[in-house]
This record gives sequence, structure tokens and C-alpha cells, in this order.
Amino acid sequence: MATARSILFLAGLVAAAIIHGLVTTLVAIFLNSEQRYRVAATLPLFIKWWLHITCGISYRVIGEENIIAAPAVIVSNHQSAWETFMIQRLFNPLCPVLKKELTNIPFFGWAVRLVDPIAIDRHRKQNALKQLLSEGCVRLNQKKYVMIFPEGTRVAPGEVVPHFSGGSLLAVKAGVPIIPIVHNSGYFWPAHHIKKTPGVITLKIGAPIDTQSKSPKALTAEIEAWMRREFEQLPKS
Repeated sequence: MATARSILFLAGLVAAAIIHGLVTTLVAIFLNSEQRYRVAATLPLFIKWWLHITCGISYRVIGEENIIAAPAVIVSNHQSAWETFMIQRLFNPLCPVLKKELTNIPFFGWAVRLVDPIAIDRHRKQNALKQLLSEGCVRLNQKKYVMIFPEGTRVAPGEVVPHFSGGSLLAVKAGVPIIPIVHNSGYFWPAHHIKKTPGVITLKIGAPIDTQSKSPKALTAEIEAWMRREFEQLPKS
């Protein structure tokens, strides 16, 4: 039954992404930047509802009082597709740092482009950091949030990989704080698996971190240690 529900969710997600991509692309030329973000955020709203209806998955947020006005760099662990949608519901306008291939996906990619993401070409790694810093500073100067996953890819719960320091470098260069986030979505919406597990995803927002008195290396180590410590305190089911 869980697998059947998960397939139903996937079918609805694909259909919604196609419709959303078509509609947002058609109306985008009539909207300003703020309105485009609002339209783009309607897809995560649908996913939140549809995921609960079909798979019995909801979520709770701890630390909403730590949300500060943009600009800021948001640094989160990455376990599934869930956080790529739902963090957008908490921080707006949000500019995600993502792999360029995602913007080329028909329908879905068209809608993603509306939020003006920083689309990194992973085949040109030598230019990735330079692009992140240059485009990231532009977005932050526009009073936006920039979200980055320092692990670089989706990582299963309990798996440990080194953190990329790009988010810390960007925050230091732009002179903005970092908002750390940790969640346990991988227990309920595991990467590379269709089947989902009913339950409540917990997302915790940490206190903003001042970046003006620390080096990027020290900041990255501090955030990584915070994520690992806080993740161990989150429910595992």
C-alpha cells in the first residue's frame, strides 16, 4: 500500500510540475520579480498538501523565531527532494544554488528559472566557486536569501561527507549572516527511492551566525559540527 501511495504521489507531482511549468512560463512576462516568486512558491504548497494526502507525511518547524529578513545565506543538509521545495515556503524570495541540468528539465526547469537560481555547471568545476561568489553577491545585494547545500549532493541519514565551504565564503564576502538548517527528511522521503514512509519530518532552524569575525574555514567547521550534533537529536521515524 505504501508503494502504491508513493506512485500516486509521484504521478500527481509530475502532472503538477507540468501544469505549473506551463502556466508560470506563460504568465511570467506579465509579472514583476516579487510576483514571480509568489507564483513559483505555489508548487511547494501543492506538494505539501499532496504529500500529506497520499503518503501521510507532514512536517514541523523548530526555531522559526530565528528567521531574519534577507539578505542571508541559508545552509542546509541535503537528504531528499523534500527540502528543495519546502525551505522555499519559509524563506522568500529564495535563490537556490543548484546544478544547471535541473533548469533544462521541461516544464519543471522552466518554473525554476523564474526564481533566478544560481545554476552551477558541474562539468566546469574550476569556475563553479567563482560563479557562486559573483552571482551570489548580486542576489544578496538584491535583498534575497541564497540557499546552498554544503554536502553538494543528497546524503542518506547517518552518512558523513565533507562540507564544501562555498556558503561560508559567500557570506563572508557579502558581509551577511548564515542561517543553519538541519532536518530528517531522508527517513521519510529517501533519495533514489519511490517508496515513502508516513510520519512527521522535523526541520530545525538555528540562530543566525555572524560571519564578520570568523574565517570561512572556521565557519564551515562550526556549521558542520552544529548540523551533526542537532541531527542526532531529531527523531529517526
